[in-house]
Amino acid sequence: MDAASDGMRLPYDVLLDILRRLPGRDVCASQCVCRAWRDIVNNDHWLSLERYFPRRAFPGLFVNKTGCRSNTSFFAPPANRGMPGFRSPVYPHQAIVYQSCNGLLLLEEGGDYVLNPVTARYTRLPRPSMPYYWHGISLAFDPAVSFHYHVFRFPEGGLLKEPLSATITQGEVPPLEEAQAEEFEEPLKKVFSMLMYSSCTGQWEDREFTPGLCASGHLYDMVSRTPESYEGPFHSSNYWRGSVYMHCHNSVLVILHPSKGTYDMVQLPGEPCGPKSWYSLPKNSVLASYERGVHYVVTNNSQLRVWMLTELTNGQLGWELVHDAGLNLHGHMIRTLKIQPKMIWRIVGSNGGPVSLSDYEIEDNWATPHDSEYSWDSDEDNYIDMVGGADHHESVEQGAYCSIMGFHPHKNALILALSGAVVVYHLDTSRMQYLGDEDELDKDNSQHACCVEHSFIYRPCYKDMLPRGKLSMPPQNDIRSNST
Repeated sequence: MDAASDGMRLPYDVLLDILRRLPGRDVCASQCVCRAWRDIVNNDHWLSLERYFPRRAFPGLFVNKTGCRSNTSFFAPPANRGMPGFRSPVYPHQAIVYQSCNGLLLLEEGGDYVLNPVTARYTRLPRPSMPYYWHGISLAFDPAVSFHYHVFRFPEGGLLKEPLSATITQGEVPPLEEAQAEEFEEPLKKVFSMLMYSSCTGQWEDREFTPGLCASGHLYDMVSRTPESYEGPFHSSNYWRGSVYMHCHNSVLVILHPSKGTYDMVQLPGEPCGPKSWYSLPKNSVLASYERGVHYVVTNNSQLRVWMLTELTNGQLGWELVHDAGLNLHGHMIRTLKIQPKMIWRIVGSNGGPVSLSDYEIEDNWATPHDSEYSWDSDEDNYIDMVGGADHHESVEQGAYCSIMGFHPHKNALILALSGAVVVYHLDTSRMQYLGDEDELDKDNSQHACCVEHSFIYRPCYKDMLPRGKLSMPPQNDIRSNST
């Protein structure tokens, strides 16, 4: 498509690049120029994204806690400067967040729920009809592709598909005919099996995944093996571009492709990491960034390493080390320098009423607030720079305690808990932004043994297929009081 079509005088790729650089409102208005422009805006994935995600929005993150008066809290910047800022999202404080995926939360509070904290809409998932003991659960949602979502339940004993034939008890000798027949049977396919809920059908179904192009047998055996630690077979899961990325035990990443019914597997890079402490944030984690892909992040002895998942020319999967840096100096700066931030992030409560991301109403035809209206300036606020250069800190010996909280929703940066502070660590420059004190996360403790166990980066979304009945309740009320 170029100058000859519908009066366009720019090559398709050039026009697409120009439109991607415009504010969301201007892109929306450009649909009125001609049919060709409208088709470009409607068909391009990144331009469609602007309809549902406010540009550059990062209102905060959810944390799961233990030993506190509330199970879940929202860590966010306060709104000030006389500008409209993000209102507090609606969420039940006693719920446990399983996952945050492109604006939707998967919660547990006397049942499993999917909630949009922006629209305050939610639905309770039905219980599976069959008895099913599960160890992990995952949410898959991408509004730029579909407003429908899927939820996956992973079986407690691992992903191994049990043979349908009857098993032989110990000491029992099978008949000769059966033993001879088994010699000629094809080997059992290495299949993964789990339950999948679809918001389109409103039902759970049993799904089987067969090996894809990158699914080695020895990795399958490693995942299917019963884990030796209490942590179980699954550490975490992420959804990215139509696939579910499962961080499994034995340092294996399993990638499920629901549309194809296949799976791929790849060994995680670096040295094998021990199991995550039960009452702490992780030190190694698989993270998915909508714009930047899937990464594996490891903090070990004050060293931060980040790998990016890549696809090789032969279709196999591999890892590229994209960042390798020590954090001792960063931890030293946090411990010794007097930080005078312009703004400190804090725990904010659920406001219990209708919610929008800003005080200005979001129109259905794709109006998004400009960056200057946000109360938190992620480009300018709270940077901590080296004082006197690296030579000034040569004598630093104390290591930096670091754990992983998530990947920034629109920057090439990590959210870390580093030496008692929550910071944004920019991978391109190794600079830090101070967000707040790590003790702020569990300040509502009800006992001495309190801590933050999980964190979930929140990226708000304006659109969903959840029921129109809004969640409206005081924070202490049970979400079940208004079930659908």
